[in-house]
Amino acid sequence: MKRLQMTILIVFTILIVGCTGMEKSGDNEETTTDLPDKIAAQDEFTRTFLVSTDEVSAGHYAFKTWTEAYTMWIPVDAKLSKGFYEKREKHWERFSYAWLDNEENLSYGLFAQFEDRPDSEEIGLEHLSDFSKFEGEYSKKEDKNNIYYYGKRISEVGEEGEEKIPVYSHIGFIKHKNSDKALGILFDHHCSDWTTNCNADTKSIKDHFWGLVKSVKFED
Repeated sequence: MKRLQMTILIVFTILIVGCTGMEKSGDNEETTTDLPDKIAAQDEFTRTFLVSTDEVSAGHYAFKTWTEAYTMWIPVDAKLSKGFYEKREKHWERFSYAWLDNEENLSYGLFAQFEDRPDSEEIGLEHLSDFSKFEGEYSKKEDKNNIYYYGKRISEVGEEGEEKIPVYSHIGFIKHKNSDKALGILFDHHCSDWTTNCNADTKSIKDHFWGLVKSVKFED
């Protein structure tokens, strides 16, 4: 079982750790020393993305990425991966953050890629499908500002001959109607300790995913 635990850790480490392409160290630094006792506020790198350390919604901060093209929410217990972050001027960016819910025995990872180009919808969806290994059909809906694509995938991780562990993925893509901006999101989660039961496939988790998706606000 320890070997299986290591396999899951390696998989999430590979997803989170990658090449860096950072161009600046952020310009929204928190200057006060009286910071909230939350991971997102305490972590120096994550804090450079926060709009402020006041919660914009229960359990969430607002953050604005270094492209300055959009804002969205981040859980207060999440930590941005400095190794995964990469940016190309104002038109391309990727980031990831992860957090734990010890009470519910769940581990989460969110991976996102931003595009701002004439074919961002086509290219962005293609990249998201490849990255998430999603082979199904996306459902599609829209509101006055954005078009939303959604898919769901359950994969299994584990060494040959051992019990497979399910990893649940919600997959979302947001295309801005008034520009070429688009953001793909992969939201992975699984039981932190798979020797103990957890509720990893629930409506509340899906609702949380959609809350993060709908929090995306593109700058016009």
